[in-house]
Amino acid sequence: MANASIAGATAPKTPPHVVDSGPELKSTPLAVGSAAVSEHISTVGVKVSNVRPWIGRDVEDYRECPVDKMLQELLYRCVDSSKPLPDKPTLLADCLKAVLPICNKGKDAQAIKQHLGDLLNSTVEDQMYKPFIQASNLALDGLSKLNAPGLVCSGAHDDDKILFHQNDPKNITQKHQGEKSTRKPDVVIVSYTSAKKVRKQSNRTYKDEEASEKPTKQFQWTDVRSTVEFKHKKNWSGVSTPPATYAAKAYDVPEAMKYMKYRRETNSTAEATGSTPLPGSGAATSSRQTSDARARSKQSRGLNNKKRRSSQAHDSHSSKKLKVDDDDDDDDDEKEQPKPRKEPHRIHPVLQNGLYAAELFAAHMVRQSAITYVVNNDMIYLWYFDRQDAIQCSGVNFVQDLPRFMVLLLAMQRMPYAQWGYNRVFEPELGSSGEVRILGEDIGEVDLTFDLKSDKRTTHFGLRGRATTVFPVKSEKLSTLVQTLPHHNPHNPTNELVAKLYWPEEERESEPAILQKVYEIAKKDEEGKVKHHVPEMVWFHKFEDTSMAKIREMLGLKDAERGRRVLYIIVFRKLDPITDLSEDEFLSAWWQIILCHYALWERQVHHRDVSPSNLMVYKTSDGRYIGVLNDFDLSSTRDSPSGQERTGTVPFMALDLLTKEGIEGKVKHLYQHDAESFIWVLTWICLRYREGQLLRQGRPLDEWLKVDAIQCRKEKNDFLMSGRRKIKPSPSHKHNWRVARSCLRPVGLFYLDDPETDDSEAEGPKAKDYVSHTLTDAVVFETWLKQKIHGVLSPELLDFRVTST
Repeated sequence: MANASIAGATAPKTPPHVVDSGPELKSTPLAVGSAAVSEHISTVGVKVSNVRPWIGRDVEDYRECPVDKMLQELLYRCVDSSKPLPDKPTLLADCLKAVLPICNKGKDAQAIKQHLGDLLNSTVEDQMYKPFIQASNLALDGLSKLNAPGLVCSGAHDDDKILFHQNDPKNITQKHQGEKSTRKPDVVIVSYTSAKKVRKQSNRTYKDEEASEKPTKQFQWTDVRSTVEFKHKKNWSGVSTPPATYAAKAYDVPEAMKYMKYRRETNSTAEATGSTPLPGSGAATSSRQTSDARARSKQSRGLNNKKRRSSQAHDSHSSKKLKVDDDDDDDDDEKEQPKPRKEPHRIHPVLQNGLYAAELFAAHMVRQSAITYVVNNDMIYLWYFDRQDAIQCSGVNFVQDLPRFMVLLLAMQRMPYAQWGYNRVFEPELGSSGEVRILGEDIGEVDLTFDLKSDKRTTHFGLRGRATTVFPVKSEKLSTLVQTLPHHNPHNPTNELVAKLYWPEEERESEPAILQKVYEIAKKDEEGKVKHHVPEMVWFHKFEDTSMAKIREMLGLKDAERGRRVLYIIVFRKLDPITDLSEDEFLSAWWQIILCHYALWERQVHHRDVSPSNLMVYKTSDGRYIGVLNDFDLSSTRDSPSGQERTGTVPFMALDLLTKEGIEGKVKHLYQHDAESFIWVLTWICLRYREGQLLRQGRPLDEWLKVDAIQCRKEKNDFLMSGRRKIKPSPSHKHNWRVARSCLRPVGLFYLDDPETDDSEAEGPKAKDYVSHTLTDAVVFETWLKQKIHGVLSPELLDFRVTST
């Protein structure tokens, strides 16, 4: 779908959608997960290990699903469309019967049982890998010859077939916005082609037994289809041997073992919280903790530099310590500065599994979903991840219920490459060249060539959320459209384009629709506060078939459409981050963006996500830097439904919104909250950037990135009331820091118990937990911002108008 202004169509409106939203909210609840920090790794200095606690929140909020429902859906991805399609329950039943001979007859069946017996006799975790791999790969070999009713045949070429391969103790590394992660999954699922790459002699014939040996070379996350995380308990009360004969009837799994419990029942310490369950969510199968359970673990929430003692207690009977996290191996340029030795982090296998899923997503441009597995003794649990939430399937006892495990392997074996969760448009087969063609409704086929290796790209490491990625892109067709745009900005001389790929909530008004309203405002903007200070959208497309509600509807989950997401691509003219600037150039651009934001707010376009990543600039031909308010996908207008997604980036959110009431959506999002965010952004950049570069060592305020919303509020309150007096800015922002301190002063006074009390007259003042009084927009703009900047900048730098030279 092309932009309305370009191709003469109407801008897309979010379709009306009736969902019971529960109690009336005054603002969007803070649905905190990895999206709270993972989109800002390079901009705000988040380390990959800082994202881990937030991924823990994503994993904790899993939904539960009977495994047979998921098996039906996976099998249906493999049906032979040239034949009459069977109903899903019948398809599963037929496949369970079809695999019985492989389970019961012949030498291979006996060998599989022997391998399963060896697994049961394992005394430590790593002894489980080899027999599990051997049994699984032998089963896959037998299934490749099976004429399964209703399914496509197995691929003829061996290189395309999948297999289980040991990975531990080999590391797999990946870069996320310049930060390196190091993981060590126990077992990976890869193609034969990928398995051959990790041998010493990749050109010789591959032998099946090599899969149960540690790889000589390192796997790449781009080659990994899925991961298997193992957990072994001594003296577990499982059945000791495989049955003599298997039947299609399901094995009765004890209730306590149907799902792997994480945090809610174990009382383990939450590594990052602040995400109160959404009021009225009605998610009956959600695993969210109750507020009482959260209160019991309050003392140890969120801190990223302590051992998770409760997790250790929960797994004290395990025969192998929980894995040590290897995030953030130092880059070469940092090794010159010795760092204190970090205490190892012990990670629960369910969280470890979530981290692997995040790596699988990050390895591809727009991966839609990922399936991973956790093996707990003789039980295997399937996890389905996408940008909406996580789904855990009830466990299968693969020793006692081998036919069901066989059907799972059958589905994996017959699924086309794209059905593993890859996007058919961007990656129809393994390995993406970056060249894509998309059929637009109004302008025909659009050519796009993405620069997948550019240093300017912005990738995403996380699970839930918009998962925004930005790539430099070239397009002959779109380049010819730029100067014909009704909102074309002739003062930005760049010829470069960028593509934003992201998964917004469908319930929200779309960003292209909001930008059309912004352009209408800019058209009537005689003062010039908005015109030329907003991003130039060149083209967009909504991928209608990517809605994440579909799988949940098929699985029969409650509230399947709540928070549903869909893939968008928007192409913009290139801008540069405001963090590139220093001193007066920075302050002038910051002020221009404030004026643009306030003008839009007065006209009912509320941005609500002020952060360093969303403040941009461009340089005019005469050398002047112009500020641009960017990223309107969490904005609201008078007509916007609220959706379920948080609005704001935690370290920069107003203290009001980081209270319990704010998190629950009971505090109305006001202009003063965005104004406060502008001040926090100014503070952040003054203290953490030098000459346009994020400081590598000794950065203040790092703790704000490592804690939950509630704790972040406490950290910011301490800073606001006393810490700001002791801290020193970077040399590039000394002048601007004086402005920041001046702006922080009225914010601090506002939050005091007595708003009229000067914070210099009291020792250690404390901000109130909740502020009931509010200020008018005009008063906030005038006293918090305008009065602090006027008299500091010269008239030339205060001038926000962009005129031709």
